[in-house]
Amino acid sequence: MTAGTPAAIKALVAQSRERSRRRGIDPERVDPPVDLQGVELSAHLAGHPMAAVLPVVEKILVAGVVDSGHLVAVADVDGRLLWLYGDRGVRTRAERMAFVPGALWSDDAVGANAPGLAIRHDVPVRVRGEEHFLAPAHSWSCSAAPVHDPLTGRVIGGIDVTGTDSAASAEMLALVRATALLAEAELRSTPTGGVRRLEALGTLRPTLAGLGPLTRRHAEILVLLSAYPQGLSGGALAELLAAGRLDEVSIRAEMSRLRRVLGPDVIGSRPYRLSPGVLETDAAHVAGLVDSDVAAAVAAYPGPLLPGSDAPGVVDLREELHARVRAAALAAGSAQALRNWVAGPGREDPDGWRVLGSLPGLSAAATSSARSVYRVLDDRLGA
Repeated sequence: MTAGTPAAIKALVAQSRERSRRRGIDPERVDPPVDLQGVELSAHLAGHPMAAVLPVVEKILVAGVVDSGHLVAVADVDGRLLWLYGDRGVRTRAERMAFVPGALWSDDAVGANAPGLAIRHDVPVRVRGEEHFLAPAHSWSCSAAPVHDPLTGRVIGGIDVTGTDSAASAEMLALVRATALLAEAELRSTPTGGVRRLEALGTLRPTLAGLGPLTRRHAEILVLLSAYPQGLSGGALAELLAAGRLDEVSIRAEMSRLRRVLGPDVIGSRPYRLSPGVLETDAAHVAGLVDSDVAAAVAAYPGPLLPGSDAPGVVDLREELHARVRAAALAAGSAQALRNWVAGPGREDPDGWRVLGSLPGLSAAATSSARSVYRVLDDRLGA
């Protein structure tokens, strides 16, 4: 039998049901395991390669099928649901059988279902009603297709449509498979997974990889949205950009201009938020290093975040990051970290030179030089 044909899919479903019986899975269970929630789920989403295919999924599938009462799900290679799109009422119904982000819908965990079988057998699959092993899923039908890493060819996840009988039609299966192929093409065209890096530290000309320089306002917005991954309302964003001086109409106009620069799928609305996996900032990179590799964090920190910005939210982020890097450098007891600090943003920090000059193991010349600079800076500040 050819993989993906109705006969082949029927055989896969039958084999899955037999496996589930042997494994002792209760077909009446209504609580598939939800093994990732909260912060752990957020961290898994942020670092997952499937985040890079979300713009394609949203443009092709979500825009086309959600209004007809279907759900669109994106899963990882373990069959764990990562992102779920759909109307609130349909999602509420699905929650009753734990069809939610973080839940395991692998074939091993819950028996026959489209995303679980598609990922297990690396083939597009559709499952109708009572073909599902779990009784609570009998009122649902679904079509799913695997997504492959363009470099290794291995399955990295799956895309699924779940809903009424039409969710398991030949046309829906073809649409889901086409979306998966387009997602793989997107991954091939952006080897880094589509992630763009914003360089905003120590520069008056922030730049975005692949696009070049940005306006200060656009850089401010991206920095703030990166710092608030849960999203910001128009009013909250206005306050962070210019307390009491911007209204939501101005914010909408600015976001429209920014979308014309970045593309329509990078920033979502209500609230404004970055699509997962599309942007990283040099500031976030440094913040992630501070607690694990101080010397590397200081070396990667050329100076304050957007030093020309007076946006209140950016000022707070700038001061917080600068204070964290400085404190880590002074407390690390590492000559390399301190050298990086005083050679860069801490060149006029007397405490940095003082601590460096007191470290054991430095040459006499290095100790004398550090202490001399400390005295000059200390006298200057005391003058």
